[in-house]
Amino acid sequence: MARFGEFELIRESMVAVVNEMRANVIHASFSSIIYEGHDFSCALLTRDGKLLAQSLDDNPIHIFAVPHSAAEILRRYDSDIHDGDAFLHNDPYTGGTHLNDILLLQPVFVDGELLAFAAVRSHWGDVGGMTPGSISGRATEIYQEGVRIPPTRIASGGSLHGELMELLFANMRGATERRGDFQTMMGAAAKAAEHLRRLSDRFGARTLQEATDTLIANADTVMRQRIRGCPKGVYCTEGYVESNGHTDEPLVARLRMTVHEDWIDVDFWDASPQTPGPTNVGPAMAINSAGTILKAFLDPDTPINHGSFQPIRVQAPEGTFINARPPVACAGSVEVKTLLDSLIAGALGQAVPSKMVGDLKGTGNHISIAGDAATRSGRRFYLFYEYPAGGTAATQQGDGSHATRTYTEGDFNSIGSAEVIESEMPLIVEQLAIRQDSHGNGRFRGGCGMRRDIRVLEAGAVLSVLSDRNTIPPYGVAGAGAGLGNRFVVLRDGDVVPASPIPGKIAAFPLQPGDMVRMETAGGGGWGEPTERDPAVVAADVAVGFTSKDFARERFGVVMTDSGGVDERATLRRRQELQETRVMLPIVVADEDLYQGARRIFEISPAAAKLLRVRDGALCEIINPYGPSLRGWARVVAHALDGVLHLGPFGRAVLRCEAGSRFELRCIGRAAS
Repeated sequence: MARFGEFELIRESMVAVVNEMRANVIHASFSSIIYEGHDFSCALLTRDGKLLAQSLDDNPIHIFAVPHSAAEILRRYDSDIHDGDAFLHNDPYTGGTHLNDILLLQPVFVDGELLAFAAVRSHWGDVGGMTPGSISGRATEIYQEGVRIPPTRIASGGSLHGELMELLFANMRGATERRGDFQTMMGAAAKAAEHLRRLSDRFGARTLQEATDTLIANADTVMRQRIRGCPKGVYCTEGYVESNGHTDEPLVARLRMTVHEDWIDVDFWDASPQTPGPTNVGPAMAINSAGTILKAFLDPDTPINHGSFQPIRVQAPEGTFINARPPVACAGSVEVKTLLDSLIAGALGQAVPSKMVGDLKGTGNHISIAGDAATRSGRRFYLFYEYPAGGTAATQQGDGSHATRTYTEGDFNSIGSAEVIESEMPLIVEQLAIRQDSHGNGRFRGGCGMRRDIRVLEAGAVLSVLSDRNTIPPYGVAGAGAGLGNRFVVLRDGDVVPASPIPGKIAAFPLQPGDMVRMETAGGGGWGEPTERDPAVVAADVAVGFTSKDFARERFGVVMTDSGGVDERATLRRRQELQETRVMLPIVVADEDLYQGARRIFEISPAAAKLLRVRDGALCEIINPYGPSLRGWARVVAHALDGVLHLGPFGRAVLRCEAGSRFELRCIGRAAS
């Protein structure tokens, strides 16, 4: 049995092994998206496929899905796993994320006994499919997204199955980079195996196994203790993915999260059916989201392993877009996963108000520009791929951050290097800036998104985009406002060129020399009452350009003088005016919530519509002082009772309200600009 000192040393040694794996991948990879963007993750798993160790820098969407993949590999190969084997996997329907994320799983044996697994999951820039980069906002089936790899043995007895790997590379663009990245993954896993064998030699295989079992048991105990500190009850949220890439019809998911004595039931009890577009995910994403959010919110400080997730039970209806079945496309796994993140964070914020947080940029923001570049050696395929960062959300402790990564994304690069882009591709980065006024307003504001302009220099390039939160922006909490939505456009001679009928969903749009691709990312949602924000802090944001004078007046009620100071009297009047002109409506009990397709409908009278200055079909939200806003679309009807809102059981559960409670109804007028 491991003594306490040995136990601590083993635990830290496991994390050190993962950190060295990461360093090896960064130093040896061929693709800039890996060595610059850090779009990869590493982990160690127990011999039965449980997550044992990962780095704090690893991406949760990569790592929390690995046990699903490992379970499928163990199920398929069972006792037929031997020293020197290696396996690949990327199938979303059996634990993968999207096809670009390739998992390498290598078993580690000591004296003929399976000790553990070393895992590396890397984003390969292209895995085939209908568009360069393989990620398209307009795909209709998974066959258009590239090579789908079920659990597959690609090495036996230390010998690589070369013919199989050549078959895979033959179906991918930029095969030289793919081969290089694959060899790097193999090398990192082999080095991890060496270190694990040394640890086994030092402590003994039995002691090492006992220590890993204890690590997982301890994490389980800690998480259960944290859950006991949460108020018991049922907490509900509702949210949308704004489209499937082909129509403007949104996809809805509804959550009931029940906090029990020492475990949490995360029940996505209702969701839109799986869709013929890329905004679907496989079964790993729901537990992935639950693990990410509950670990980050309730137990952020202890080591990350499988024990933290054992007190979490997740249900996601099969055949919906949050647990899809073949053959639908799944490239938008990040877009769907971030919706699930938002739902769980919103529910947990109701249970533990000190953890309440506004919504994030809410999407992967996959952008790719690909083509052939003339070089001395001929023509070669190039791929610019980026996932530009946005604003993070505000909390009751302070403002969000500008254009940075979030706790759900690991050590991803926030902003790709202009020098790398311009030295490797026929592109020029003409502007990089904070996107003014993109933050959600509140007592604490969200962070601003970013704006990046990239000029195309040569013919033959194509643009693909897959993002969300373009028309349904990140929500605020506790009375705060939404952030500004994402926006991706092509400028030709200064004019916007229609690249797609659906915002944020573009597939291989042909670019011309001189075209400008403009990326504008979403800002984070705010926290708290906007008119309670310190006017001096608003003025400071105006002074550095985060906030315009008009926004300060319209959203915070702060009136600036010509010299940049605060006009205190005018500010007092403006804030009183903002409060007096709010449309506050009482809730009337309805037997059912009203929907049109996936859209929640708020029936309002013509008089209420006039006060709100909205037309039929406008996106609105009920401001929730206890959590995220409740979104819906206005339906202006003559027979609607003037000055009331009818809500069914689930709508009232989201707001945690009773009949007669008064809530502000607000038009979301900043979904896109």
